[in-house]
Amino acid sequence: MCSSESGWPVLNAAVADADGIEEFLVNLLKVPRNNIINLRDAEATREGILKAFEDLEEKSAFTVNPCIIIYYAGHGACSPRPEGWEDWAADREWIEQLCPSDMGTIVDDRVVEGIPDRVICGRLNSLAKKRGNNITLILDCCHSAGANRHEGPGRIPRCISNPPPLTVEANPVVDPARPNTADAFGGTRALRTASGFFNAHDHSHVLLAACGRDQSAYETQDGRHGIFTAGLLRFFNGKNLEQETYDSLVENLDMPAWQTAHCMGAYSDRPLFNPQGNCSDPAFLSCQCKGSKSPTGEITYTYILNAGELQGIGHGQKFSIYAGIPFEGENPSPIGRMQVATLGSSSSTLEFLPNSPMPEVPLGRVFYAHSLSWDPSTIYCEDRQLLDTIFSPGERGEEMKYAEDPAQAALILTVDGDQVNIEQKDPTLKGYIPTRFACKTDRNDTQRLRNIIRSWRHFNYHLHRHPQNLANFDVFPEVWMELHYLVEKRDDSYSLEYQPVGENLLGEEPAHVEVSDLDDLDSASESPSLLGMTLYNDGADALYPYLFYFDPNDLTITPWVIPAKGPLGRGAVDAPLLPHSKLTLGYGNGGASPWEFVFLDNREKDIGFFKLFLSSSPANFACLSRKRTPFEETPGNRQGELDKQAKEAEELKTDLVAKRWGVKMATVIQVRARNPSESS
Repeated sequence: MCSSESGWPVLNAAVADADGIEEFLVNLLKVPRNNIINLRDAEATREGILKAFEDLEEKSAFTVNPCIIIYYAGHGACSPRPEGWEDWAADREWIEQLCPSDMGTIVDDRVVEGIPDRVICGRLNSLAKKRGNNITLILDCCHSAGANRHEGPGRIPRCISNPPPLTVEANPVVDPARPNTADAFGGTRALRTASGFFNAHDHSHVLLAACGRDQSAYETQDGRHGIFTAGLLRFFNGKNLEQETYDSLVENLDMPAWQTAHCMGAYSDRPLFNPQGNCSDPAFLSCQCKGSKSPTGEITYTYILNAGELQGIGHGQKFSIYAGIPFEGENPSPIGRMQVATLGSSSSTLEFLPNSPMPEVPLGRVFYAHSLSWDPSTIYCEDRQLLDTIFSPGERGEEMKYAEDPAQAALILTVDGDQVNIEQKDPTLKGYIPTRFACKTDRNDTQRLRNIIRSWRHFNYHLHRHPQNLANFDVFPEVWMELHYLVEKRDDSYSLEYQPVGENLLGEEPAHVEVSDLDDLDSASESPSLLGMTLYNDGADALYPYLFYFDPNDLTITPWVIPAKGPLGRGAVDAPLLPHSKLTLGYGNGGASPWEFVFLDNREKDIGFFKLFLSSSPANFACLSRKRTPFEETPGNRQGELDKQAKEAEELKTDLVAKRWGVKMATVIQVRARNPSESS
């Protein structure tokens, strides 16, 4: 925590911000003061900040999965990529950095440089691998290139426009030792976070940032706080933090439209500062009440659903509405029912259903909607009574369509004594995986059967849908995906990093990829198994990419990249895929961890699908995620429906202007690699 003392513009509120956060930690989170490392003003040198990461490791050495909060208030800056960093894959030629208090001074005959984001990432990866990923990084500073924005007259920006140039020595070596971790996602996944990377990159921490890359972080007009920190403290002091996630924090944050807070991280759906709690339920979509005043003073209320055609919403779709975001496993009572009045591309308007209660929703307040109607799918079971038991007629408004003949059905339930077998009939899967799911389910376990069917419908619908009337039209022909193996790259100057090698594995449709046995992947093998994705944009528009892997074996939908989240309706978050650029996943500065395919049984082939949703504006695609399979036994603290998993929000502008959106699809057929000893 620092304000500059080396000739740069003085910040009036940085120390006060740090004091406010410290009091929050001590008074509300009950953190002992001797567990807090304070670096103020001249103490916050480059060496002091980097050493503080080591001190955090020591202080947390005897705590199981400690809660670690790192807060920085001060200047941020950007510099051109230094010579020697050519292999550091980045989306542009500017490197973001924090500005220590001694930046620009001479120490040991060298100019003290800023601390690049690359260095911070390495330190966080190292810390997370040793102490767990319950880490929150809060940055109240400018962290972008470009001129300061002119909004907010009279406010002080936390930006240095002429920092010392970065050199290759700005990235010191970080211990790259990675533990031999288990599969990050469990035992049935055909594609997993690569072994050793479960606590790295976007899995290592959640980032709360004060502004976008082309914005400045300002102090309030009275000079008492940074605008971002002031908003955080108001939120922290007015909420039950056990009922809030990082996502709900940022979407409810009171911020001006010209400074958009950002939230990033694979675990942004967790309860604040608590990795043990259940995640927020992705089936609940955020909404907001807007108001406009007529010349006569009458207020007209508009209810905005932050989802539209992009998320598969339909005309007239019905929803139950709720005052707060429930966590998975909870079953809250609705406060009313609404339906889609106007369908937009990435947002829609709602209206109350006739004879439905009309609760008062305060202006600007975020509330949540859960779908009552589904896209009907055809299901067959000879025992119709079983289907009526699973889905009682009219239950929760769900529309079920039953086939009279199994040949007409897309999903077939077969009763074998007290067990139920479930078979999916998708011609794209034929010959690659068994049509019957491996897991049998007790016919009396109607909750589990209901969850499996809901998960299958969700999976099947989103796997096959395209923009309306555009199923055979490529909306973004200038965008493409490449999948490559990754190899380690390290020399005396760098921490452990990766670079792509070999041909594009998605060069053909469908793609064929050789996969080694699980034992070979987790052992020291010379053959590369880590995978990285590169998204290329050769067009003139900045885009928001949402990349998922659909696994038909266990009906999981796993996100590989989801852009940052921001406050609802108040400024747009940064677009990750810039014009004439690339976004790297699993290597470089893209922030995501490498992945790898695995075989966990004796089959010779497998199949899965990468699906990339592209939008010209931010959208709520987190509601697609299903990171937990419905076939797993329900954990004791997660008794709710397993078709509700993982993430809930990263919402968007609330105008209803049609936005361009499209999809890219890659089918990946995995073939078991032959052991060299078997072929000799």
